[in-house]
Amino acid sequence: MLNDSNNTDEEFLPLSLHVVVFSIVFMGIDIVFSLLTNILLMMTIINAPSLRTPPNNHLLNIGLNNVILSLCMVLSLVSVGTRRNDLVYVQSFTGFQLFIVSNCSLQYLCAFASICIYRKTTIKRPSLCLRMRKRMVTRSILCSWITSVLLSLIFCLSLMPNDELICDTLNPFQREFRSCESRSNLTSEQAVVLVIYIGAYVAGLIVIFSSYYSICKSLNLTGSFGKSRVSPWNRNSSLSSDMGTETSDQTQQLSSDGEYVKPYTISSGNCEDIIVHYQRSEHALTFEDIFALENPILAAKLKQNVFEKRPLKPTLSNTSTQSTKSKNCTFTDISPDGNLQRIQNIKNASALRNQFLRRDRVSLSSATKNSFIMFIAYLICSLPLLVLGIPGTLDFLSFEARILTIVVCRLLFYINACFYPLWYLLFSKRVRQCLLRLIENILIKLQVRR
Repeated sequence: MLNDSNNTDEEFLPLSLHVVVFSIVFMGIDIVFSLLTNILLMMTIINAPSLRTPPNNHLLNIGLNNVILSLCMVLSLVSVGTRRNDLVYVQSFTGFQLFIVSNCSLQYLCAFASICIYRKTTIKRPSLCLRMRKRMVTRSILCSWITSVLLSLIFCLSLMPNDELICDTLNPFQREFRSCESRSNLTSEQAVVLVIYIGAYVAGLIVIFSSYYSICKSLNLTGSFGKSRVSPWNRNSSLSSDMGTETSDQTQQLSSDGEYVKPYTISSGNCEDIIVHYQRSEHALTFEDIFALENPILAAKLKQNVFEKRPLKPTLSNTSTQSTKSKNCTFTDISPDGNLQRIQNIKNASALRNQFLRRDRVSLSSATKNSFIMFIAYLICSLPLLVLGIPGTLDFLSFEARILTIVVCRLLFYINACFYPLWYLLFSKRVRQCLLRLIENILIKLQVRR
């Protein structure tokens, strides 16, 4: 992994040439894809009116964070490809990379937590006005940046003095490392900063997972319907209803497998004169279940106000020329034409409401799926660097193996910069349509296409 030093390089250990070449090629490709996809996505969101919504501001924030991470990859390319004697202010250069990496990692976590809180709040309060939604998104983005910058700055300043040592460094993209015999012990200040930094990650993960569970529960993605339901047995019509005795054949029925099953019986207290036999059904849906499956937001809202009375609206009769609109809210027109008109109005309103709710549910489910996939990708790409970057985690490895492990984890973390925009550009139908429309408008302005 690390080449042996000569007489003039006894204090420093150079990085292997194979690792340097692989890192330069990988980061060069990642930088090109990251900048191209993020710029395309942000231009699409800004120029498409249908995408200029409050939750897409979080996507713009993630795109900006990806561009900053691409800048960190450029700095890593410079540091890994330049020797220590040719690079001025080496410690500040590597410390700035550590600050950007820690800030981007925290910013991703805060962004996903803000998205979850926004979705959870808007599902519980669907009548929230647009101004309040914009204010909620703006404040969450501002708070996330303040939190991530402060924590990253404290974390970077506390660990930067030992960043040149091969046994303590968290920045593997250096051409040469200062040799050391053993890992330095953490001071009390460094231990406190590390605990606060890890606590922020744990708190963010708890908020994200609890919010996703609440969202899936509100959208009826975690609940089970039709389980352990019972229904009365169909009594044989040839039997008399006043028979007081029942044979063994009457208290058993054939199941779908052709076997006799015993019934569930419900009696009225201590009285054994009235006994009702029930059969178990695993796939029975009530009207409330079907309504909740089709319109989960409205079903949850109506469930909270189940005991409230809804006043009837005043109606106008069509059969009498002397009929006028009643001022009493409890008045109901009972004429045939008025009844048909009311039914038609209810059907029209119900059809429109179901269309809007179905569209909202599909949109919420798709947005939740996209954000959850992005969060899973974040965990896969970022958790190895977070866990293995804790001081003392890799003490069982040699210095060469430790540097190689951190290199792999850092390159895996850099994939975050291009994965999120690629996912939306490839798998989001609305984003693809807006991108094609944007490209067509650009070609028309350039007079390439008429």
